[in-house]
Amino acid sequence: MKQTLFVFLSSILLLSCSDKQKNQTEGKEETTTSTTENKTTNGKTAIFKWDTELCSNTGEYNSEKYTEEELKNTYNIWGMHSSAYLNTNTTPTSATDAEKLTRELTAEYNERKASYNQKIVTNPYWEKVKADKIHELEDIYELKKIAIEAYSNPSVLLNNRFSKNCTEYAKALISNDTILLLKTWNNLAEKQKKNNGSPEKFMQRHLEKYNSKDRIQNAKQEIMTYGWWNCANAEVYRVGDDGTMEKEFNKLFTNVTFECDEP
Repeated sequence: MKQTLFVFLSSILLLSCSDKQKNQTEGKEETTTSTTENKTTNGKTAIFKWDTELCSNTGEYNSEKYTEEELKNTYNIWGMHSSAYLNTNTTPTSATDAEKLTRELTAEYNERKASYNQKIVTNPYWEKVKADKIHELEDIYELKKIAIEAYSNPSVLLNNRFSKNCTEYAKALISNDTILLLKTWNNLAEKQKKNNGSPEKFMQRHLEKYNSKDRIQNAKQEIMTYGWWNCANAEVYRVGDDGTMEKEFNKLFTNVTFECDEP
């Protein structure tokens, strides 16, 4: 009887130890598989979040292939605030103002280029996008710098790689011939009228400016803005995006979920 009781108690103790070890093991597995934003989970999988125009996106990626910083820098090349456009004004009011605007433009350019030159995901597609974005940025910077410099040195409007199709406007702005200037302005207004939704009202506004006491200044401003600038700006290298960039970015993740607003 004593031997039977001893065996029974031993069995209970063994079962109790087994359950305790099982609970400890299960608890350890739950801790390993818990997820935290932007931290590694399951050894290799990590989470990255980003926004597009209408959606908040969450992606799971292999943290051994690329880092969160590389994903962030790649997103910055094409995402919501990735435009290569530089905001510095290009219409100075004096020589001193022109110097100030040139400094501001250069500082803005350097800052934007530094943001593009960060380490991105190592991938031929994204390396090309990065190079294209820098190309676009450099063209915009160079053209805007020319426009500012033209205040003190109008000849730069003609002698640059953007103005090959803009000779008419450049020559009018460089020349001291007011007849040529006004004729070029009228020719430009006729071209603009054809593309205007209210051509009669457009010509009425043009004639008001043409007949004002400031017509020479008005002519220079209109030819510079709507003639030379629009013409030269058409020669700037542009990075197009037909939606491929977003698709390629999504391919960097093993799984992507979206939360989108109605368009």
